[in-house]
Amino acid sequence: MPTEVAVAPNGDFYVADGYGSDYIIQYNHQGQYIRHFGGHNNANPDHNLNNAHGVAVDLRQPNNPKLICTSREDNAFKFFTLDGNYLETVQLPGAYVCRPVINGDNIFAGVCWSKSRETGKRFDNSGFVTILDKNNRVVSNPGGTQPEYKNGQLEQLFQDGNTFYHGHDVCVDEDHNLYVCQWNANRTYPVKLERV
Repeated sequence: MPTEVAVAPNGDFYVADGYGSDYIIQYNHQGQYIRHFGGHNNANPDHNLNNAHGVAVDLRQPNNPKLICTSREDNAFKFFTLDGNYLETVQLPGAYVCRPVINGDNIFAGVCWSKSRETGKRFDNSGFVTILDKNNRVVSNPGGTQPEYKNGQLEQLFQDGNTFYHGHDVCVDEDHNLYVCQWNANRTYPVKLERV
């Protein structure tokens, strides 16, 4: 049950089986299978993906391309080489992120659910947008709480108000305005956030 596809400069493409096996499956430009990685029950749990909802080819460092893979139930993005070797995890506590969207040096993502301050559990009709900088640190959360780092660790993120219901995707235009698509949000149109 695939949820996303990303294409590398050489034409290879990566399919995120986000509602199925949680594998990222790599094919060449002719559609021939190359490999798969992620999934569950790897010897090193860092290699596991849990609701691999999105995948993007990260060319922010042109000489060091990477894949960004969503591990939504872990509230994280995981980074891999283009041949599927694990590199690092960027924890986003409280943010059930969807696909990563790269624009310039930043990563944008819709957050489909937030956690409740009272119960610490995911709750419906919640969500926000998260924005990471070139160092993969959260710098802004429209519709969510301001990011705070203590001892290098990101503190828990929460929805702030009722701006978004299930942020599911973000598009960035040439003026750096954001268009936020929502899932299960009473058929609302995408929300435009103008850069100020």
